[in-house]
Amino acid sequence: SIRARRAQSIDRIIRGRVAAGTSTGLATPPRRRAASVGRADRPKSVAPGSLDRTPARIVRGRVAAGPRRFQGYPSTPGWEAGRLDDLTDWATREAANRPIVCEYRSDASWLWAKWRGTVLQMVIGPVLLSMSLSVGTDFAAHAVSAASWPLFAVPPADDAFIGQLRGLATLWEYQLTLCTFILTFFTQQAYGHYKSVYFCARAIQGRINDVCLFMAMGAERGDIADDGATTAYSDRARRVVTLCTRLIRLSHTFFWASTKTMSNGVGDGGLRDGDGTRDLERTALVEDAIGPELLNPRGLRLLVEAGQLTENERSALLRTGLPPSQYPYVLLEWTGLYALGGVDDGALRDSPGFEQNLLEQLARVRGEMFSISDFQAGRMPLAYVQLVQVLVDSLVVLAPPALYPSLGALSIPLCGLLTLFFKGLLELSKSFLDPFGNE
Repeated sequence: SIRARRAQSIDRIIRGRVAAGTSTGLATPPRRRAASVGRADRPKSVAPGSLDRTPARIVRGRVAAGPRRFQGYPSTPGWEAGRLDDLTDWATREAANRPIVCEYRSDASWLWAKWRGTVLQMVIGPVLLSMSLSVGTDFAAHAVSAASWPLFAVPPADDAFIGQLRGLATLWEYQLTLCTFILTFFTQQAYGHYKSVYFCARAIQGRINDVCLFMAMGAERGDIADDGATTAYSDRARRVVTLCTRLIRLSHTFFWASTKTMSNGVGDGGLRDGDGTRDLERTALVEDAIGPELLNPRGLRLLVEAGQLTENERSALLRTGLPPSQYPYVLLEWTGLYALGGVDDGALRDSPGFEQNLLEQLARVRGEMFSISDFQAGRMPLAYVQLVQVLVDSLVVLAPPALYPSLGALSIPLCGLLTLFFKGLLELSKSFLDPFGNE
């Protein structure tokens, strides 16, 4: 019929346009890439959801095509090609990725040679600014005063301008006494906060070691050898001990992965001062922090592939509906449940004292973990820190005109030293209040 022939003609036209690649409102199927594409050209990982939200990306100066257009999405280094392979290495590594406290040598020349991460680096700007103000004060005094004096001589006391500066010096001396006392006490309190956080972090490790020690002592032993010594754990005790120690170690890893620190990156090597083999700049440390990526579904799947989680455990964590920050406590609860199950089955020692001490140590682990967030939330009131900041800044700013009447041009280097000590102590105190280096 005429209607059938018309439909066939339209169908042939549409097919011809699609084959020619012309626009018909239909999408042309993409062509497959040549089979000679190497491994380096294929991304090792693609972020979930990137196909829905990401346009074509520019990779290494050119527009990427095919699957590579989504490489590196989202803009977290944890999703870059090759970085996800390091994620499970960071989670399962037994050695620390950086020292908790930067160690030092007692040699004075070695200490003087250090720059990055020291007070000298933190206050070099204020020191130079204070010395510049001292130079400006010297030029203003020579320009305004009627008398004249040599460069490094003390200005004449009978000069009117110098007399006004002497009144300011009296006020500055009172402020110097007050600032010295308050800053010394502030530094002491800040260092106390730093030590509390440090020992709390160490206490988490210590209580986990206590749990492992109790389980090792309470585990059922196997057959006794001829010499009277036990051989090893029994089969069921070995399964319980291995399971519980894996879960509590992973709970510890998840806790620090969910805690904001500057030490949760796979390549975090500290400061670039030649002391380490993997030193990084501070900006690189921020971009390198991929610990939280471990707690999303993709990171949990990688842990399953690494043998640190089972698929059932991964599914159970996701089905809880809890935020990832609560995963450490879920694993801690599982550790206690499996341990109690081992006690009931006879794989672990069945005695009231053993069970009570084991549960007490697990509760202490949870308590120490919660203490870390408490220390971060209540480290120091804002009004106190602001008062010390204003007090030190005003002391440093008033130092050049206050010291000039009695020192003259010699106040230029001395104001620099004064700024170094007072501003240095203040910055050092604020670094003590930020033990994880987030600020």
